Parts: sequence; structure tokens; C-alpha cells
Amino acid sequence: MDSPVADRPSHCPRRPRIPRRQDGIIVLFTLLAVVLLLIASVALVRSFDTSLTLAGNMAFKRDLVNQSERAVAKAIAAVSIGGALASDATRQANSLTNNYFATTLTSEAHGIPTILVDDSAWTTAGLTATGDITDATSNVSIRYVIDRLCLTGTVASSTVSCAISALGADKGGTIWIKRAGGSSLPVYRVSVRVTGPRNTQTFVQATISL
Repeated sequence: MDSPVADRPSHCPRRPRIPRRQDGIIVLFTLLAVVLLLIASVALVRSFDTSLTLAGNMAFKRDLVNQSERAVAKAIAAVSIGGALASDATRQANSLTNNYFATTLTSEAHGIPTILVDDSAWTTAGLTATGDITDATSNVSIRYVIDRLCLTGTVASSTVSCAISALGADKGGTIWIKRAGGSSLPVYRVSVRVTGPRNTQTFVQATISL
């Protein structure tokens, strides 16, 4: 009689684990991240270019404003002692050679004399470009006009016919001493147009009291 044999557990070999197939989701997210980085880079470059352009425009505008000081200085020299418009009698009438008008010029909506904005109006008024200040190196042209803020060309003796400076009123203190011959000081307006490269234009105004 055969002896019983104990059952031995059978050891089945484990099947190797088959890696799960990737569905491409990781690759898709990677591509999306790359696209977003590219978009951000393009936006950064465009923002940088815009900042440079704005900075350049501001510097260019500031330079044109600084250039206008040349015309203001020339106008002040014309009405100062020794200038072509130094005497009160001379300033009672127009002086086209000095770009001067004894009465207020017609202005456009922004307060700039029309003859300074419109070249044809400049020519019609009898003015020429000989008085312009030009700088061939920087390609800048400066044109200016002086007008006395008066309704008529007569002597400015009251606030009715002319705009009068506050210097003509008694304010107290030695700095406000009236000028001999009268206290009415008419205001003279200096309007300047600066034309730069690419026909960029800047307008500047200043007032003078004599």
C-alpha cells in the first residue's frame, strides 16, 4: 500500500508586469507648456519694443521743445534794448521782417495762431521762410511769430484794448514798482512751431511783458 504523499504547494512563476501604454497626455501637456512659454516670450519682446519706442518718442519730443527755446530767445532779443522792436513806437505797427504783429492774430481751437499752423496762411500774411531757424544737422526747422495781444494797433493804455500784465498793478514791495511812463504793460505772445524729422511738429508758446 502506497504511503500518502503530502500535497505540496505549487509555485507558479509570476508573469512579468507589462508597463501600461501611455496615451500621450504627458506629451500633450508638455507641448502646451512650450506653446505658452513661446507666447509669453513674444509678449515680453513686444512689450520691450513698445517701451523703447515710447522712451524714444518722449526723448524726441523733449528735444523739439528744447529747440523751441532758440526762437523764444530770438524773439526776446528783438524786443529788448538794441533789438529791432525795442521801442514802443516800433511795436505799434506790424513788422513782417521780424515776424511781428501789433494786434492779436486769429488762432485755431488750441490757441495757436492760424498762420503758424497753415503754411498757405503764412504766405498770405506776407511772411516768408527767411526768418526761420534751420538746423541741417538735426533736420529741424523752427518758425515763430510774435503778436501783441491787443485789439488795435494803437498805444496800449487800458485793459479794454489789450491784455495787460499783472506787473502793471500795484502789488506792494519794490519788485512791483511801476515803470516810468505808465503802468499798463501789454502782453506779447511768442508762438513757436518746431518741425523735426518725418514732419513731426511741436508747438510752444511764451508770453512777454514790456
